[in-house]
This record gives sequence, C-alpha cells and structure tokens, in this order.
Amino acid sequence: MTSSFPASLAFPNDYDLRPLGKPMPVTERVSRWSTDQGDVAVKRFTAADSLRGAREAELIAFLGSYRDDAYRVQSLIRTTTGKTSTEHDGQRILVTRWEAGTHRPYDTYSAAEWACLGRCLASLHARLDEVTTPSPDTLSLRLGRIDAEAELLRLEPSSLFIPEHVGIDSSSVTRYLAVCRDMFASCYARAIEAFPFDDTEQPIHNDFNQFNYLFHAGLPPLIIDWEASIGAPREFEVVRCLNHLPLKNATLARSFLAGYLSLRPLHADRMRWAVDVSCVMHATKHWVLEGWIAGRAGFEERLRGAMEMVSMLARERNGLADFYIQCVGDAS
Repeated sequence: MTSSFPASLAFPNDYDLRPLGKPMPVTERVSRWSTDQGDVAVKRFTAADSLRGAREAELIAFLGSYRDDAYRVQSLIRTTTGKTSTEHDGQRILVTRWEAGTHRPYDTYSAAEWACLGRCLASLHARLDEVTTPSPDTLSLRLGRIDAEAELLRLEPSSLFIPEHVGIDSSSVTRYLAVCRDMFASCYARAIEAFPFDDTEQPIHNDFNQFNYLFHAGLPPLIIDWEASIGAPREFEVVRCLNHLPLKNATLARSFLAGYLSLRPLHADRMRWAVDVSCVMHATKHWVLEGWIAGRAGFEERLRGAMEMVSMLARERNGLADFYIQCVGDAS
C-alpha cells in the first residue's frame, strides 16, 4: 500500500488473504480486491450500521451453508478465527468471493426468468424459515415507528425546497408528493389494522429487485446485498418484489407467482393488506427524492421510476390487490 491510501480502507488483516495491489471501488460500501486466492468483494459498514453488516454476513453464511439449486448467494469468506465478519478501524467488514455477472433492467426478463425468480424467492423464504435468531428489525416495528401526522406534513410540497433540475420540473415533483400523500392517507390505517400479528416475521431480503440480481450464464441469478433484511410476512416481500409489474404486464407477474406458489403457499387473505403496506412504504421512501434534490448521479432515473410506480399504485391498487387474491386463491 502507498502512504496516500487511506488507512481506514486498507485490507483487513483478519483474513488469510494477501492483497495484490490497490482496490477498485464498486459502490460507496463495496470495493473489489485482487488477492493471492482470487478476487474478493470487501463491504464496509460504519459503526452506526455495524449491526446491519453483521446480520448480512450471518444471513449470507446461513444461506450458503445449504445447497439449493433454486437460489444462489455470494460465497462468504470467514476470518482466520471463523467469524462471519470483523471489526477493523471502527468499521464492520464482510468479505465475499467476487462474482462475475451483469445487472439487467426488469423489463428485459422473459417469462421463464420471472418464473425462476419466483422459485428463487420461495426457496430463499423456505431456508430463512429455519433462522433461529430473531431479526433485529421487523416490518411491524417499522410500521409502529411511523408518525402518521408528521409523515403527512413531510409530504407537503411546501416542506421542501424543490430545485429546477434539468429533466424533471418542480410541478412534476409537486404532483408526485401529492400522490404520495393521498396514498399514505388512504393506506396507512388499513396497513396497521390488518397486520397479521400471528406471523413470526422471519427474515426476508427486503430489496429483492433488479438492482440485486446478478445474471450470468444459466439460471438462477445470484442474489446480492442482504443489508436491508428485516423480519416480515412473506406476502409483503412478494408484493414489493413485483411492484407495479402486474399492472404493466400481468402475464409476466403470473409467471413469477406461479414459480413461487409451485414451491410454497401464500395467504390469499393477506394480499390486500400486503398491497396497502407496500403503498405505505413507497409513499414514505424519501431517500429517492432527497437524492435527486441533492443532485446525486443516477437519481433522476430513480425518481422517474418512483413517480411512475406511485402513480400506478395509487390509481389501481384495488385492482392490484384483486389480482393477487385471484392468483393465490387459484393456486390453493
């Protein structure tokens, strides 16, 4: 290492790996390193996010300890003492084998690929049913932490300075906030009142989407980034995974559900609730708008996607719930 390389980003010495050269940044948290035993991904969490990092490492290790051809996850590298992660210079660090592959937008997936993703998620859920340590965060806890009155105020356009960025004008953002506000007001109470509290809220990925599928030759794709995992009913993750796909292409959405339901059931009586909760989560996903306001790279595309999704969900959420109830009911 050269003296100009930050010590806080040095390769952790808790692993039986010898780095060869400097790392290649991949994301804000992940860097790629060449070592004497092949390339690895080093993921770093600040002290504030240390528990999330430790939980991600534990889940990857747990999922990778059991062979299931229906899903693939990263291969965790343990420390020299057998730990799933380590602390180094005030950071939580986990190391995995570097995996080749490509990310693809969801609208390029074939029906067979959607069916494969459905089977993949069902298999992951089945394996995660066996986790014995409670999730440090759960969907019920997150819903309970929402202050509805404060949320409605936060969604008022007057509460934000909305810049005139090229590509998206302030009037579009104002309409987006109004839709989010109305959708939250319509769905929040039902999301709380109908929560299935008899559910054990076993771990879910909680970010099972195109940004975390790594495609390669053959199926299934590799599922990455488990840092957002929480405990939640499985119906919620299925709805969040498909988002507005049933409204854009019901045939492909049915392929996913058929794949999932071929391996494990869903509760038809929870599907309307799951749509309501999904709408609440989309309405309160402030980081997308905040990233665009800050002018961060790539956030114009993310905000456009959020605007389209929220608009469709708000307009057609009752039909969306009916779609799920019919598909799940027909499979039972």
